[in-house]
Amino acid sequence: MRFLTLLIIPVLHAAPLSLEVVKNTAREIDNLILLDQRKLKIPANPITDDATFLRRSYLNIAGRLPSHSEASAFLDSPAPEKRSELIEILAASTGMKSRLFNYWADLFRLQTNAETNGLGWHVWLREAVENNMPYDELVKAMLSAKGHIAENPAAGYYLRDRGMLLDNVSNTVEIFLGHQIGCAQCHDHPFDTFTQMDYYQLASFLGGTEYRFSGGREKVREVIQSGAPPRPDLSQMNPKERRKALRNFRKKGGMMRGEARDIGSVFRYHNRNAISENPKRELKLPEDYQYEDGLPGEVVPPQTIFGEKFENVAPADRRQVFADWVASPENPYFTKVIANRLWAYTFGDGVVPEIDNWSNSPHPLYPNLVDLLENAMVAADYDITQFLRILYHTDLFQREVSTEETPQGTPARFAGPKLRRMTAEELRDSFITLAAGVVDENLNDGFASAWNDYTDSYSFLMEATPKEIRQLNDIADKAEIKRRAARAESAKLRSQVRRAKESGNTIEFRRLARKAKQMRKKTSPNYTLRSSKNETVQKARAALTRRAPRAQPSHPPYKLRASELPSPDRPNSLAREFGASDRETPSAGHTQATAPQILRLLNGKETSILTSNKNKFARSLNALTTPEERLEFLFLSLYSAKPSPAEKDLFLPEVQTKETTTTFARAILTSNRFLFVQ
Repeated sequence: MRFLTLLIIPVLHAAPLSLEVVKNTAREIDNLILLDQRKLKIPANPITDDATFLRRSYLNIAGRLPSHSEASAFLDSPAPEKRSELIEILAASTGMKSRLFNYWADLFRLQTNAETNGLGWHVWLREAVENNMPYDELVKAMLSAKGHIAENPAAGYYLRDRGMLLDNVSNTVEIFLGHQIGCAQCHDHPFDTFTQMDYYQLASFLGGTEYRFSGGREKVREVIQSGAPPRPDLSQMNPKERRKALRNFRKKGGMMRGEARDIGSVFRYHNRNAISENPKRELKLPEDYQYEDGLPGEVVPPQTIFGEKFENVAPADRRQVFADWVASPENPYFTKVIANRLWAYTFGDGVVPEIDNWSNSPHPLYPNLVDLLENAMVAADYDITQFLRILYHTDLFQREVSTEETPQGTPARFAGPKLRRMTAEELRDSFITLAAGVVDENLNDGFASAWNDYTDSYSFLMEATPKEIRQLNDIADKAEIKRRAARAESAKLRSQVRRAKESGNTIEFRRLARKAKQMRKKTSPNYTLRSSKNETVQKARAALTRRAPRAQPSHPPYKLRASELPSPDRPNSLAREFGASDRETPSAGHTQATAPQILRLLNGKETSILTSNKNKFARSLNALTTPEERLEFLFLSLYSAKPSPAEKDLFLPEVQTKETTTTFARAILTSNRFLFVQ
């Protein structure tokens, strides 16, 4: 392979990269592809028109359609470098960070409201994207994380899979190293070289993982010792007095141990939100292990599955060694995998076709391109924004799309970007832009506010006096008694509701259903604590419950991008209807078409933007007086293009009245031209 002038990117640079460096590197990518395409007799697609480039750039970079004014400004601009200027503007925009956050949330399986650790991890990841944290640093922070979530929110990556260590290892290798080794968890991999021993050796790096919070135990010990009786002086006592004194002392000690268990309930949820490293704990082979390279129950030393090998890793260093190995530039897959993922993020397909399964992937058509992208990522110091700027400035990004479906098991030809449907988040955020205008700068501070409430509560709890801890324990015990009584009453009411429904007694059914709904609120551990007027309880309340306070959005949801809402989206939301991920498996979002999607576009609340004057789109459309103005407005707003003379002849009769215009607009919303990124 020849050495490319990519090395013009300085290894140590002050971000952002200069436009000259970005364009030169993009040119190297284009030249490499064109050279191989000529050898393979693959014709490159022509450069697309301004309108198509405009729409593609906004959706691919900022994750939404351009507004009417943004589309008009670009199309009317005579500037010769307006395409490059648009890429630079969008690459520095809040919209780009919004789309990138959605991508990471999908890949990492972020669940904001699952538990307290989900909220903390959400806030941490959002800040990492906002501050353009280098990818290798982000990965190392998550994979080496330990401690309490309030002090180290990156631990949310492991706490997401609490109690499922082996599954977490499988996901980690798939996400960051592009290999699917899950089969080897139970037996040697049937389609790869990975053995079950390989799997357990790799998992052994995390073999010391425990979900324990030492700070809580230390705090309980502090409280107990504050009320502990002094050990009696036995030297001046006769044997009878000595036995009695020791008996009383041990009795009080037993009572103290009981009190310790009771007070420990104040910190009972903190073990769910903390990771500790136990150097004495080691991973063992399963009891049903049946291969000759190990015995059932045998301790497994940590070892990597490829790349650098390690000897005698200190138990206390296992997690850090694992994180450094995964995210090292010397790892044979780490850099290549993320570069390939971002290539697919930009162009629709990976250079290596099987993004998550490199071992069983067809060979790429452009193997030198894999190396070039790896070099670009390393040279850019894993700055994702700078790497994407390079891809967006390629001629390939400006070419007409490839409409041919790449056959299963074959690599993409990259004559142009892949034709694709808008993702669920892009579609949802485009509707938001139409209805409310550009809301990219509307950030949801509610997450950070709720998280700050929790961390403040955690700090107060950890600094509370023994007297305050005892007071909290007494109140929490009483709250638990009330909660259990409420649960029993709630179960009783549910039975009564069911019987009333079965008997057809509608009035009684509704009365009982309302009562049951009110009672359900009282079954929450947070209910009684929230209603307490005790100042100590209110300061510590968030840290006493299983989940952090729910984030109250800073803006109405219809004025927020998808990245500013809890992850995953609600099951009945537009995004979930159109394939948004449930965050259960990596990159589970999809763009498969279904009949309910069309019905949603035709009859769903999202189409109210066409008829309700509460929305910017409808107000602007209704203010227009001529069919020509209406048609141009619809085309610019929904297609990011001006109608051609032929389209005017064809469609002007459809926009003569307000009613026909609304019907025509609904037809546009269900058209392939609207739903697909061309």
